[in-house]
Amino acid sequence: MSNILKMSAAAVSACALVCGCIKEATPTDVATEEQVTLETTLRGIPAALVQAGSTGYAQQGAAWDFSLPAIHLATESMTGDLVVTGNIGYDWFTQWGTNESLGSDYAVGALTWDNYYRWIMMANSVISQIDASDISSLGSDERSYLGFAYAYRAMFYFDLVRLYEFKPNTVTKGDNVLGLGVPVVLPETTEAQAKNNPRAKVDDIYNDIIFPDLDMAEQLLATYTAPDKYTISLAFVYGMKARAYLERGTAFADAGNSSESVAAYKSAAEYARRAITASGCTPLTQDQWEDPVNGFNNAGSNNAWIWGLALPSESVANLFCFTAHMSCENDWSLYHAGRGINRNLYNSININDFRRHSWLDPDRGSYAYKSCRDDSDEYFAESLADYANIKFRPAQGAYDSYNVGGAADHCCMRVEEMYFIEAEATAQAGDLPGGISLLNDFMTSYRMMNGVTYDCSARATTLENFINELILQKRIEFWGEGIVMFDMKRLNMSSRRGYVGTNAPASYRLNVDGRAPYWNFVIIRSEVQNNPAIANQNNPDPSGLVTPWRG
Repeated sequence: MSNILKMSAAAVSACALVCGCIKEATPTDVATEEQVTLETTLRGIPAALVQAGSTGYAQQGAAWDFSLPAIHLATESMTGDLVVTGNIGYDWFTQWGTNESLGSDYAVGALTWDNYYRWIMMANSVISQIDASDISSLGSDERSYLGFAYAYRAMFYFDLVRLYEFKPNTVTKGDNVLGLGVPVVLPETTEAQAKNNPRAKVDDIYNDIIFPDLDMAEQLLATYTAPDKYTISLAFVYGMKARAYLERGTAFADAGNSSESVAAYKSAAEYARRAITASGCTPLTQDQWEDPVNGFNNAGSNNAWIWGLALPSESVANLFCFTAHMSCENDWSLYHAGRGINRNLYNSININDFRRHSWLDPDRGSYAYKSCRDDSDEYFAESLADYANIKFRPAQGAYDSYNVGGAADHCCMRVEEMYFIEAEATAQAGDLPGGISLLNDFMTSYRMMNGVTYDCSARATTLENFINELILQKRIEFWGEGIVMFDMKRLNMSSRRGYVGTNAPASYRLNVDGRAPYWNFVIIRSEVQNNPAIANQNNPDPSGLVTPWRG
């Protein structure tokens, strides 16, 4: 049996064991056995997305093994915007931060490959159990279950393609894999087919899976009202379409297909606006952003999140959760002094932009920083390095209790992203003044303090300059949230942690002109062994090919 199908069988059989680990109300109506099976399988997906030890390496002490939040932390570590401000010996994400041991032979590759295919097969299991030949005949529960499953599967394949598609760079060559995505596994895929399953073309994955799945989800969830932020909604589907069309717009532009590029960008802007409207969400306020108890850890504490994941306290495993690695205020993790922002990026933030308060200024007296800690003044002054982050707070402010403080909700989509997509896509489609106006309005209305007006017009006289400014603000906005690496890879942007005055440790000071080679993820060896069709279709190993800047 192929590696993918082996993981799939284990994933589906394990659903019942983890399906209780989400904050959703369970229907109390009497249900048939078939409905219970469908619901159990479906409810297992969001639980699996935050599961500690999902690849099996947690048993060997690998503290990066905690599913989607760990994937987000890994991609953040590769951007150059995140720096380790504490002891690098405690950094479990050092491979991604230093471009070491990222080839097919290393365990860290399982974090993305094994997890995404496990989740895909869980979605496939739901899809295979519902006859969708006549959607109008489905009951309301079946319609929503099927809509969720298609939305999940689209998201999983979308992420896989963005991770594994080889994009040209100045360090590695992959002419033989240009335009290739990942092997496709569907409910009808047999064991024999899985053993001879080459990487599908990127275009085919978008045209045959991602967009059709999102179209199905949109149709099935058209009249569905999500009960909470932990449940897939129509707004989330619109948001996924906005993300996907933005990606395609850039791909078409790179290929010289201007008309298709403009059409895709226009669709991205359209669906971003639909997501804003359908969600009814509003951007985080300054008080919500800086909340010392609920900051970026509680979906119910604000109106900005479109979709997030819950991690109940009974499922928290000390180091195997996002908060353990990203919160600098806790006492129960070796990482309490560990992660901050690239100094140059911090210095680019306007002093009237309240997002600047997410990181500690070298002058601690520059702002009255809020904290959940009783000893915050002394702790911030003496225990945390300059530029350390206080964006991600321990859940409920429980900085001294890992099973409470670590049980933080994990944001996967918030409405602010849609504003950024709308602004970029508008400009990319040919309306540069319109894009500038949208970014100016967002920043002035939602991020600037003291009545200050944000205006990037003077810095955005060309489309290239505007995109650079927009992505700069997006990097600040979504620092640590697992979003920006995909934009930087899409747009062929440079990353720099090596410069005079850098606050990054020596081995992390990687500078790359244009996209980094390590943004093209390498398929793990076990899959190559079980699926020989991809033996000559792997991405080149980038490990160690970028020499750290030495000054």
